[in-house]
Amino acid sequence: MQQILNVSNRKQLFIDERWFASQQGMTLTVNPPIKTEQVLLPETPWENHGIHGYSNVMDDDGVYKMWYDAIAEGFDVKPERRALCYATSSDGIHWERPNVNVFDWEGNPNTNIVMPGANGSVMKDPNGPDEHRYKGLVIIKENDAWEESRGCICGSYDNGYYLELYLVTSPDGIHWKRQSPCALPFFHDTQNLLLFDEKLGRYAAYVRWSSPGRGRCVARVELDNPLDLPWPFITHPDSQRGPGLSRARKGDELPVVLLSDESDPSDTDLYTPSVVNYPWAEDAYFSFTTPYRHYPYGDTADTTLHGKDSRGRFRNDGPVEVQLAVSRDGISWNRPDRQPYIPLGLAGEWDGGQVYIANGMIRKGNEIWQYYCGTHYTHGAYDAAEGDRSGGVGRLVQRLDGFVSADAAYTGGEFTSPLLQFSGEQLALNVNCSAMGEVWVEIQDETGQAIPGYTMSESISVDRNHIAAPVRWQENDHVAELINRPIHLHFKLRACKLYAFQFSD
Repeated sequence: MQQILNVSNRKQLFIDERWFASQQGMTLTVNPPIKTEQVLLPETPWENHGIHGYSNVMDDDGVYKMWYDAIAEGFDVKPERRALCYATSSDGIHWERPNVNVFDWEGNPNTNIVMPGANGSVMKDPNGPDEHRYKGLVIIKENDAWEESRGCICGSYDNGYYLELYLVTSPDGIHWKRQSPCALPFFHDTQNLLLFDEKLGRYAAYVRWSSPGRGRCVARVELDNPLDLPWPFITHPDSQRGPGLSRARKGDELPVVLLSDESDPSDTDLYTPSVVNYPWAEDAYFSFTTPYRHYPYGDTADTTLHGKDSRGRFRNDGPVEVQLAVSRDGISWNRPDRQPYIPLGLAGEWDGGQVYIANGMIRKGNEIWQYYCGTHYTHGAYDAAEGDRSGGVGRLVQRLDGFVSADAAYTGGEFTSPLLQFSGEQLALNVNCSAMGEVWVEIQDETGQAIPGYTMSESISVDRNHIAAPVRWQENDHVAELINRPIHLHFKLRACKLYAFQFSD
């Protein structure tokens, strides 16, 4: 007996081959967003090395909020000179730095610094008490403002960082308290994140990890309550201290969910997770992960290795871009293709060396706005002691649901869906046919026979570019008579991108 997928009246995306029971001439394509303007440039003394790395955005009840990575010169020897700062906007383009007056900067109390010596991510929790409404995952520098809530048995890093992972909570996203003990006692450099998975009714943390032979990767921890610390992991009794005196990893302490593979260059790993449980469709998770291709490192006097090529002069160096990984459950992931979701700018431009996406997204009508940070230099090719005011935050515009599309060429394509049931009264498509493309839809019964009134010959094509184009037949504008009946959808397409379908009420 065929399995029946119940789509009800919920939007369905073409992020994988779920809707291809059979197909001919169809391809799945990742669609990069449009780069627009830079919305935040380094301007303050605590940003005089730059704004780049790890940021977060959200629409918080109509107020757009950003927590961004501000870096001052000399942060390599004084990690407290890196801070998580706070900005707000009414339109998503023009951002302000409110003086939150929480932490001073060299005697100046008028700053937007909310977490000194920290980098990480922020989320707003729909559950739990108001005092813990905002939650963050951070690595953090030892300082008096945070010391009272440390309480973790893990040691400190040589230069003062704790690279174990800490949960921090706040009632307002500005005044933060570090919870103890640490959430995970391993080396968790870069950006880690926590989200509440509405489908599971549980929390999921995605953290920087390391896999033998594959380097940096992403591990996942599932939780009922993130305040129950520490979080679960497999314990090895003989585990020793590793980098930063954190607990050394054998690799199996946490389940790995996303890592490089044989399709990637051998010197590539996946740096950060940036996972979103997409709220405007069913069963759609995106990870805007960052492949990092490492340059070989050696003695700069070795002309055999370097010659006139500067690549390889710096340790831990190489370019970083953003690629898209997709999932139906947040656990099993794949990258539909390996083209960059956010490509590097031209060499020498502000985003020509490495790019990182900000966690979160904002919906503006039929667009999704995302944000990203970049640098003109590659990962290791910078001088932390000298400020150059590099980077900044740029805005990206993505079509609603447009991250991946099922594409048909100019010569045409077609596919048939698995057996499904629905509850909406009208079928609508998010599709871009431009001028030359068209889409026709046939509805078939469970045996694959066309249902009279909904056959291909009776289908009225959809053309041009629509977010929600109604599908019609010569005698039918609605499909209410087929509600709860097992059916197949058969699509015939030419020269178009199909992003989503939905049986709407």
